[in-house]
Amino acid sequence: MYAIVSLFGLILFSGCDNQSITAKRIILIGIDGMGVTGFQQARTPNLDQLVRRGALSLKTRGVMPTVSAPNWGSHLLGAGPEQHGITYNGWTTDNHTVKPTDADEAGYFPSVFSVLFEQRPETMTGFFYDWDALADFFNLSKIDKVEYSNTFAQTFEKATLWITSNDPEFTFIYIGYPDEIGHEHEWGSPEYISALEEVDAALGEFFNALKKASMYEDTHIMVVTDHGGVGHGHGGLSMEEIEVPWIICGPGVIQNRMIRQPNDVFNTASTISWLLGVEQPESWIGRPTLGAFASSPLSETNTQLYVPQPVASLHSGLYTESQAVALSVSDPKVTLRLTLNGEDPDEQSPVYKDQVLLMKTTQLKAAAFLDGQRSRITNLDFVKVKAITNAQLSIQPAEKYTAAGVSTLTDLQRGSNDFKDGNWLGFEGDDLLMEIAMDDLTAISNVRLGFLNLPGSWIFPPQRIEIMASVDGTRYFEIGSMTNEQINGDVIAGRNELSIKIKPSKVNYLKVHAQNTGICPEGHPGEGKPAWLFVDEVIVE
Repeated sequence: MYAIVSLFGLILFSGCDNQSITAKRIILIGIDGMGVTGFQQARTPNLDQLVRRGALSLKTRGVMPTVSAPNWGSHLLGAGPEQHGITYNGWTTDNHTVKPTDADEAGYFPSVFSVLFEQRPETMTGFFYDWDALADFFNLSKIDKVEYSNTFAQTFEKATLWITSNDPEFTFIYIGYPDEIGHEHEWGSPEYISALEEVDAALGEFFNALKKASMYEDTHIMVVTDHGGVGHGHGGLSMEEIEVPWIICGPGVIQNRMIRQPNDVFNTASTISWLLGVEQPESWIGRPTLGAFASSPLSETNTQLYVPQPVASLHSGLYTESQAVALSVSDPKVTLRLTLNGEDPDEQSPVYKDQVLLMKTTQLKAAAFLDGQRSRITNLDFVKVKAITNAQLSIQPAEKYTAAGVSTLTDLQRGSNDFKDGNWLGFEGDDLLMEIAMDDLTAISNVRLGFLNLPGSWIFPPQRIEIMASVDGTRYFEIGSMTNEQINGDVIAGRNELSIKIKPSKVNYLKVHAQNTGICPEGHPGEGKPAWLFVDEVIVE
């Protein structure tokens, strides 16, 4: 049997809060891949209804890696991959590399299901799902009802019938559809948003069935997810992937309020255990999300209403042409305001009425306002650049990091903090020497260079940057430069983008020279060996 925290330990763990709530029943609904942006962009009246009846965190953090198995495991196992050992999709008790710190006789880390089975054997539990691998993470012999379906509609149908017929204390319903569509069509795509809206419609039917059975008002309903996404995938280090929505409503929960305290996915199991009055295993690291409950002093600081964040039709990035941007928000009762000067919008900022035409580099900020409350701010960094169609490299990158060649530097796609993401050119001990031929005589006022600073991976900033210009392609003159001191004064860990101050010029040709630092410095693990220079985008404005 698993080790259990003593009552004294639980009191310390819960702070000074006296538990005044014992849940009659809890339904945990997991919607795979529902990122914060998608949640706020999709029109989801049924999820919005839950938020108005309860509490919402938009900054709950998933565990690393930001893939499904480690995160769904963490939600129900009260701990992270370091403890439960689920580090990849496809984990089983017979196929894993990290041993769990605690396990039952069958090799399973303690779950909410098993804790209830051990401490409250009379408790009825259910598990309904449509991703077959999910069943490998829990000891199914300690769950009363386990039901797999091929579609989320079938999952809801089976769960609805069983819950309304048996009135279980705890049920987990897993829906994988949005994640499937995100992989197929991209996170944030119209198809992905539609998938979230389809799931929300099914939620509405499920809630109506609970209401008809007089099981809605006195049920604690939680809606959680495992990760967001970027492009067609997830698993990276971006905040879009790691920050996720977390919703709870029911008796004793604050209503229509944002949870400002830090929250993690492994707190889900602890919150469920706390609500059901059972002690959590010693191996769990989660803690109840007490800021969601009116009985906790923590909730007194959670006064902010949930106001949906505006969504822009355009992404931040590099553009060679002017673009029209439209703003939308899922709640029609809010007022949308925006600024175009980089300042945060307030209630005196201009009201958004129609799409905005961006003709030059602009920082647009927008927010929704309702009853004196402001939403999270939407930031759109629109950078208008000169198109580069003719460029070449005098020195080629290392064979391992050639990406798409010189076009990588002009494809309007910035690299991430991951030097292996396919958007970087890597030079081992060599400089970047790039020659650009403009289509015609072009006025330029600024040049930017993207590079990485990851000394732990032997990747260092340029030692010096020089920009040379020419009208005839023969005689070049320097129009801007940055010294080592200037570069290091602005550099941060990870991706950097520096603007090189230049003399405004009309030119036909440019040369960009970023000097490699040469060798790894004294005291570095690679001391004396070739240093790496990683560059991604050369931007001409």
